[in-house]
Amino acid sequence: MQTSKDRRVQEFRPVTIMLLTVLMIVVIVFALRMHRGFVGIVLVSVTVFILFYWIKEIRKMLKKSGLRDFIYEVLYDGNYISIIAQVPGPEDDVKVLVLGKRIIIKSGSGFRKTVVLPHKVELVDKSYKNGVLTIKMQKL
Repeated sequence: MQTSKDRRVQEFRPVTIMLLTVLMIVVIVFALRMHRGFVGIVLVSVTVFILFYWIKEIRKMLKKSGLRDFIYEVLYDGNYISIIAQVPGPEDDVKVLVLGKRIIIKSGSGFRKTVVLPHKVELVDKSYKNGVLTIKMQKL
């Protein structure tokens, strides 16, 4: 089986890095402004605690979105190629486009994945049942 990373995880990384940088700057500013006294120590401690809490939460969020990997398998059978894939969404929303060597699979809620094959193909049959898409194609 082959998997590909979900694009949303890739898009979250710059935002996460920026958010962590801003939080670290806030910690440094609090430490510099409240460098003396018990209140300064308490504020810096609380800020550091909140920083570590949000780092942990962001990591959980990234791991959960990473579970949405596109899982598929390509089967070669003589003059035919089949793709079996997990695709979310209702049956009416699942669409398959064949463009030469590229197979584009679309579904509801913005799901779109592309599979590139070594041969040009023509769609013969497609079926979708319980979240599993089966595509049968003939080599050209």
